[in-house]
Amino acid sequence: MDKVFDIYLARQDQPDSGACAELSLPTTPYEMRDAIDKLRLAEGEIPYWEITEYRQFEELSSVLNDNCGLQDLNALAQKLSELDERQCTAFVGLLAIEHRKNQTIPISSLIDIAHNTNCCHVVDTALNDSQLGLFCVENGFLPELENLPDAAFNLLDFEQIGREHRLREGGVFIERSADHPGGYAKQCDALVEVYKSLDLTPKTPDYAILLELSKGFFDDAGYDSGKSVQLKLPASQETLDTVLEAVEAWDWREVGWSCLDCCVPALADIISDTEEGIDFLNQMAQGLADLEPQALAAYKALLEATDCKDLRSAETLMDSLDNYIFSPRYSSPIEVAKGELSVVLCAETAETLTPHLNLYSYGQALIEKCGGVLTPYGLIEREDHQPVLSAENMLRQGGMEMK
Repeated sequence: MDKVFDIYLARQDQPDSGACAELSLPTTPYEMRDAIDKLRLAEGEIPYWEITEYRQFEELSSVLNDNCGLQDLNALAQKLSELDERQCTAFVGLLAIEHRKNQTIPISSLIDIAHNTNCCHVVDTALNDSQLGLFCVENGFLPELENLPDAAFNLLDFEQIGREHRLREGGVFIERSADHPGGYAKQCDALVEVYKSLDLTPKTPDYAILLELSKGFFDDAGYDSGKSVQLKLPASQETLDTVLEAVEAWDWREVGWSCLDCCVPALADIISDTEEGIDFLNQMAQGLADLEPQALAAYKALLEATDCKDLRSAETLMDSLDNYIFSPRYSSPIEVAKGELSVVLCAETAETLTPHLNLYSYGQALIEKCGGVLTPYGLIEREDHQPVLSAENMLRQGGMEMK
């Protein structure tokens, strides 16, 4: 899935908060949920976001703004990522035509445009009026100029012909870019309203891990079936058998996979690269599916704190969650410091003292003292107040047993 935008998200009007997230759109349902987990948004709270990079369609930089919702922006990116080169040129052409009429284009209209590229005629060989004029004459758009002798044909002012044709049709020229070959674009039909029919309400996926399977990945045309299928885990044995048959494999050792989405996004690449079998993955998916939202956030924090890089260690950490204290309300050392002051001092004294303290350094000292790690999901620390060790160190100490 080609990415279109990179965005940065943070909480609005929260100067002490370090809660933030980065996303590349289009994003998966669980990647979007993961960003929301990092922001710790209150009910109805709208995050601040900005596009930090246009990987494609930089033409949108003059019309997109942070008034649109994240789900809308992701829906636009999703459709744009599906367009081929001709459709990309058509989209940019329709965008330019609409922008000529309205300086402000709502996200709903942008989504409609992305879904209506078939309403735009594209001439990819015409990048200026002269080339457009030549195209019109050679393709019979001007019947009065057909069958001209070569001498008369060579005397035609193709630039004027192209300019008159463009102004009459209301078309536009699109420069070549890395996204598309450019050309001449004109709207030939009215846009069909698509946005109103879209259901962009966030939904909980019916899987913990989503895989794309195929026979092999052996780069052998005589062996690979060329078929691929998606598998939602956890799955029943019947479903696993059906999927195996669908990719025409005799055994799971013949099957390769990549992880399309996971409720713990940090595990996605590890799952794609793992040599663990499908039974292990299915078992792990069941464990992830059984975690309550608070426990899932704590697990993601623990993986981040321990820099876990393999599935066996990740499974062991999942079983050790009861040995940790997770405080999602903390997103910065300043918040940790203020939280401690609210416990040890009365509210009036804390309010008087706070402006005179280096809260950041105090918060860091508190985190170091408790042996915790401040992760993008919150503060995680061990119940026995020993330092949160790396997964590798814990394994060397005997299977991550708490000491």
